Amino acid sequence: MRLVKIGVASVSVKVGDFSGNARRLREIVRQAKACGTHLLALPELCISGYSLEDRIYWPDVARCSWASLAELAEECAGISVFFGLPVRVGAMNFNAAALVGDRRIRGLVLKKYLPTYSIFYEGRNWTAWPGGVTEINGVPAGDLVFRMPFGLVSAEICEDLWSSDSPGRERARLGAEVICNPSASPFTPLKNEARKRLVLGAADTLKVVYAYANLLGCDSSRMVFDGGGLVATPEGLVCEGPVLSSDYHTLATGVVDLDDVVRARAENTTWRQDAVKGLTCANGHLVDCTDIPHRPAPVDEYAAQMPRAFYFPALPASRPCGREAALDELFDALSLGLRDYFEKVGAFERFLIALSGGRDSALCLLMAVRAAKLLKGGAEAARFAGRVATVYLPNKAFSSGATLDAARSLAEELGVPFKVVSINSEADLALRKAAEMAGDEDRVTPMARQNLQARVRGAMMLNWGNSAGGLLLVTSNLSEAAVGYSTTGGDNQGGYSPIANVPKTVVSELLEHLAKRDGIQALAKVLAIPPSAELAPDQQDEKDLMPYAVLDDLLYLYARKRLSLADCWRIVCRRHPDHTPAQLRAWTADFGRRFVQSQWKRDQHPVAMKVLELDLDPKTGFRFPVTQSIQDELDDLAQAELRP
Repeated sequence: MRLVKIGVASVSVKVGDFSGNARRLREIVRQAKACGTHLLALPELCISGYSLEDRIYWPDVARCSWASLAELAEECAGISVFFGLPVRVGAMNFNAAALVGDRRIRGLVLKKYLPTYSIFYEGRNWTAWPGGVTEINGVPAGDLVFRMPFGLVSAEICEDLWSSDSPGRERARLGAEVICNPSASPFTPLKNEARKRLVLGAADTLKVVYAYANLLGCDSSRMVFDGGGLVATPEGLVCEGPVLSSDYHTLATGVVDLDDVVRARAENTTWRQDAVKGLTCANGHLVDCTDIPHRPAPVDEYAAQMPRAFYFPALPASRPCGREAALDELFDALSLGLRDYFEKVGAFERFLIALSGGRDSALCLLMAVRAAKLLKGGAEAARFAGRVATVYLPNKAFSSGATLDAARSLAEELGVPFKVVSINSEADLALRKAAEMAGDEDRVTPMARQNLQARVRGAMMLNWGNSAGGLLLVTSNLSEAAVGYSTTGGDNQGGYSPIANVPKTVVSELLEHLAKRDGIQALAKVLAIPPSAELAPDQQDEKDLMPYAVLDDLLYLYARKRLSLADCWRIVCRRHPDHTPAQLRAWTADFGRRFVQSQWKRDQHPVAMKVLELDLDPKTGFRFPVTQSIQDELDDLAQAELRP
């Protein structure tokens, strides 16, 4: 991981008040340093004030701005800061973002697009930078990318972002991983939402960390700036500052992993096709700033700002109902995919579910009911019950009364057929035949004793499907697929796997949401039972594996973010402090081994729809070697230490 703490500040300044503006900027820099910020973006023309108008023609403005920048640079020991100021070259005035790193002015990025519409008159007073590199006041200026000790950084200024050909595009092609935008964007209702869309779009399209800093208050006349700084990554918003704050300055910070940028770029062929142009691009200039002292941001901070759950986009606190809406969308997408597959294949008459009383089969049944009601555009909703059939397949040795009651209650409440068919004799026969083939019953391993029950159930369900014209739903989830917690020829056999892309924690959250939303009382019985395959005495999934909350975090961090097992462990230690680091290390190692060894199973999984960003289906995007070794990763994990 390359953990970098980035800050965006809003500040109220006054045109021509160089000493007063510098005093506030100095306070912000000190505040940013105190909380460990590596890179700070300040607003456009924050040293001089934005609303200079014809005042820019007075030569003292550029001179005093540069002198103020030189003084502010002394405050920047151990931190890199973009300051906004005017610079003059002969008769031309340029709007600049100056990077100061460890007390030295490293270079100037110059504004290319000058708004001259509505209330803006920048074309009257300023010169647009045409491109290329020059030298101003003894430092490089123009289209610059700065090589920092933590990665490559550049900038564009305010209106540049609003252009369809933003300079940030070319700077990303040149390798920039962070783009800062010093801005002076005046308030109109909901404009901050428009900025947010632009910033998030730029971060995603360019595969960069985008840091946007805006002015605050009225710096001269006729415009009020609303602040609202933003830091975004290709994965979404990291932090945002307050809008229309009554404070004279605000600071928002967030920790980003620049290795995420590299991963996002490496995986996106469209980005690579565009970026390869940068390898032969004549424009731009790389400024070496690797002498700036650097200590990575704390893992604790990075882990603390991660979302509660990884599998949905992070939602702002201003949208408390956002998660419920996301769960509704997910359920609707799963149900629609199931309906369309059933209808468009045209080979089936009904949905068949082996209803176990557990969470996975319960969710599959809810989806099947929804899909049945949607058949022929909803025209057959009244006869949906004839399109769904369920069966409970108990084994006298291990199946519990609680799961039978939960399964029966759910089927009855939903109004679908339900029957109980014992597998006792079939399981006994399978055990005898396994013993016969092994030479002795003692040689039939505990794993084989469990799996033969699942295979008996699988064969019975497939035979039922043939007889009933049914689409047999496989009830395995993403978490089970990740670690191979399924039986080949058993519970992973069927015609369609509706939740193969849904991790166990999300399965549980969906059921809790649907129980509340639709008033399904039987789901309380389902949710009260600890997840279990019921293939052995007192069996519980989380005892066989690990807590699903830990497993699903490891799955996302390893398979989606591509972190090493050691870094996965460091993060789950922060996210799950109720477990010891030693226990979490053991679970992380177990996860890594299981994940690699289970790819051969995932290669045989039936049809499933991709609905979440993380998908382990090799047919839809996750192509993972079946034969490989991660022993070096396991060795590194065994020796890894927790870093602050």
